[in-house]
Amino acid sequence: MFVAALDLGTTGCRTYIFDLSGTIIAWDYEEWESYYPKPSFVEQDANLWWNSIKNTIDSAIKKSGVDIREIVSLSVTNQRETIVPVDKDGNPLHNALVWQDRRTTKQVEFIKKKVGLDKIYNTTGLTIDPYFSATKILWFKDNKPEIYRKTHKFLLVSDFIINKLTGRYVSDYSNLSRTMLFDINDLSYSEEIASELEIDLDKMPEPIASGVDISEIKTDETAFDKKTLVITGAGDQQSAALGVGVTRPGEIKCTTGTGSFILGYLNEPKFDPERRVLCSCHAIPGAWVQEASIFTTGAVLRWFRDEVGHVECQKGEEEGIDPYDIMTDLAEDSTPGANGLLLIPHMVGAGAPHWNPHSKGLLFGLSLGHQRKDVYRAILEGVAFEVKKNIDVFKKIGMEPKELMLTGGGSRSELWNQIIADVLGVTCVRNVIEEATSLGAAILAAAGAGVFPDISEAAEKLCKVKDKYIPNEDRNQFYQKLYQLSYDLYHSIENNDIYNKFNSIFESISEESS
Repeated sequence: MFVAALDLGTTGCRTYIFDLSGTIIAWDYEEWESYYPKPSFVEQDANLWWNSIKNTIDSAIKKSGVDIREIVSLSVTNQRETIVPVDKDGNPLHNALVWQDRRTTKQVEFIKKKVGLDKIYNTTGLTIDPYFSATKILWFKDNKPEIYRKTHKFLLVSDFIINKLTGRYVSDYSNLSRTMLFDINDLSYSEEIASELEIDLDKMPEPIASGVDISEIKTDETAFDKKTLVITGAGDQQSAALGVGVTRPGEIKCTTGTGSFILGYLNEPKFDPERRVLCSCHAIPGAWVQEASIFTTGAVLRWFRDEVGHVECQKGEEEGIDPYDIMTDLAEDSTPGANGLLLIPHMVGAGAPHWNPHSKGLLFGLSLGHQRKDVYRAILEGVAFEVKKNIDVFKKIGMEPKELMLTGGGSRSELWNQIIADVLGVTCVRNVIEEATSLGAAILAAAGAGVFPDISEAAEKLCKVKDKYIPNEDRNQFYQKLYQLSYDLYHSIENNDIYNKFNSIFESISEESS
């Protein structure tokens, strides 16, 4: 007996076939393209999601050698907040607006004035930011009224795939709690917020808990047997939290992929008086998570790989080595503090705890003596400082981490894991199965099909620690000083309105050229 996990991320998708001990039997990956009509716009073609996931399903099943009738169920996990309008037949009416997209700053200001920060936060657990789906839906309403009028449903990524598989328009609580339209206190859409924003909730999918049997597969387009059950999944970060065993109070994980996402378990919704960190529904029904979202972390390393690391890419191709491994090996040859380089990784604005869509990436301290190895180390350390900012907020509101569970592609780097431990002064752990997001989806698929009686119990059985990273006291003391400098540098720029002044110059140039 086996289960499948469909994992649709920001840069591509994976299909995994798991056995019931949590072992990966086979998997396949396919990357897709994002489109950037303007520097702050990020779009994807939803049809590519479907075509790519079908390809990986077919390939993973073939690699597994498993009889498709033995795959009892599947679940979908996904990049969150990304939204696509579809017609009555489920066909996209426009490219999806990706979570990274920052075009909705005007909608953000409108929501702040119309509804207010407190109302949004206390109802949805979210701050008002271009990140979240409601701002994107409003953008369609304001700028593409014909598309808004024709839209039958606004779907998140997993919703789109589930509709292709089953014909149903449903979404799970964990994903909906990232839309800014969902009341996390009573697990329903907020009629009040939708009314004030004049968003038609009939255009939203039906809310359902994670781990629920939706339907058998209704399409002939995939390699699955049509008797395979489709189980509601979860947003990628809640799924990753489940997949590393965040099932009890005090347990916290940090997933680093395109961005970094820190989640801690809650028995009930908990709100930060200063709205620096957020609260969302967990993949476990009846549980919530405290969450901090850092938008660009792994994405910064990728940008430097593509734009600066041509030597590493060429060497990797010639020697069959991942360029990231070459980059992080070079970073290890640098010194703590990157020989006097400091990076602030706000490449698409700042997420938690700042929530500043105008913030910019910054590499501070450059001199002619610096080498690429110093830049690469500054990236790893700059990300660790952003993680520390948010862990410090968690501590202030009563969530003290005993350990930090690391997952995602970034956790493959021994150096990066150790830097995070040294910066935080907290022991970090890495599990046996790195792909925690997909394991979380597999746990939901198995529990939803009745293979396991309890989601939390299944997670505790399948999530095993492999490596521990103990903080070095001397490096921790050094990093405390450098962290404070990074903190002060950001606030000096923000408090002097430099970001807004910088943006206004280029906005005026853009308007003149158009």
